[in-house]
Amino acid sequence: MPDRSDRPLRVLIATDTFAPDLNGAARFARNLAVRLARRGNSVHVVAPSTTLVSSSQPELFDGQLITVHRLRSVRWLLHDWIRFPPPWEIRKAVGSLLDEIEPDVVHIQSFINIGRSVSLETTARNIPLVATNHVMPDNIVEYSGLPRQLHPPLTRWGWSLASSVLTEADIVTSPTPIAAGYLEENTTVNRVIPLSCGIDLGRFRPHFNRPATNRVLYVGRLDTEKNLDILVRACAMLPAALQVQLDIVGGGTELRRLQKLADHLGVTSRVTFHGRVTDAAIDELYAQASVFVMPSTAELQSIATLEAMASGVPVVLADAMALPHLVDEGRNGVLVPPQCSESLAQALESILLLPDEDYSTMRRCSYEHSLAHDSTAVTLRFEELYRDAQAMRT
Repeated sequence: MPDRSDRPLRVLIATDTFAPDLNGAARFARNLAVRLARRGNSVHVVAPSTTLVSSSQPELFDGQLITVHRLRSVRWLLHDWIRFPPPWEIRKAVGSLLDEIEPDVVHIQSFINIGRSVSLETTARNIPLVATNHVMPDNIVEYSGLPRQLHPPLTRWGWSLASSVLTEADIVTSPTPIAAGYLEENTTVNRVIPLSCGIDLGRFRPHFNRPATNRVLYVGRLDTEKNLDILVRACAMLPAALQVQLDIVGGGTELRRLQKLADHLGVTSRVTFHGRVTDAAIDELYAQASVFVMPSTAELQSIATLEAMASGVPVVLADAMALPHLVDEGRNGVLVPPQCSESLAQALESILLLPDEDYSTMRRCSYEHSLAHDSTAVTLRFEELYRDAQAMRT
């Protein structure tokens, strides 16, 4: 009898956010689908449609065709990309997909909407289920539109929902040990496995010499919990002699407020809002960056920070949630107190004024720190977990 571990897997990835959305969960789901398919696995993705029409068709990502099943949905008006398929349609739609695809394993990326419905239908069919959590109810309630006094009970309800969904999974992962511990503290889920989102190291070109100009880079969503006003204020505090240019990549609800803040601080000419750009454009910005900044207090890992490190860029990160996991203090970057523009400005200035040799050493250390997150190893590990989940169901 042939060894089952040699057979390609048929994997269904279920996610509530997917390309063209620009956020960590969407990028992870896209990247994982591509990596699994390149290894010969049959990969399907179920995700919200960006229109009121459902569809099932191959879509091209990084040169790889992936079959994507998009469920018709409407956008939540208070957020840039959160979308909801009609609740009364989701379970029937995903149930039909499961019966048609007959996956060896299902991998959900959240406990809300599509993730929850797929979990229920998967459990009913005794299909192996793996879950990775990218969602913090604490952040989602900010866009509920409800009075702030209702946020605490709504957050508690969100974590209760997480418990009910994630406890049905055979295996639960989260991107970092800190994120795994946070999930265990807030739910009834036990033994969460820390497993990095991973990055394709071959995609990036690490540079160890000082760039020609001082450029500070941020890549990610422009939403409240990212604290980008702190970054704009910090850059305004930097000495004019440094001639710092701030590059902000991404879209979100805070764009206009940040543009007005830059104008108010008189730094409009020094701040470029690039919006959503191609991977090639992002890679070029990484290559040009002197320092990468992530001031967010809600990161479960931060793929953008990993990509910057893989490009050999020193990082300045908020000392919050899972970001400390990415910093070897003083060697590849600096941690700063959350929401403190003065400390952020001081950290940026200290790196930009390093002697050339020390600065190059920091760039090299940043790159070396990224090597532990190689996507090849991460993909192999997920395949192992999929087979472990299969074994648990037999």
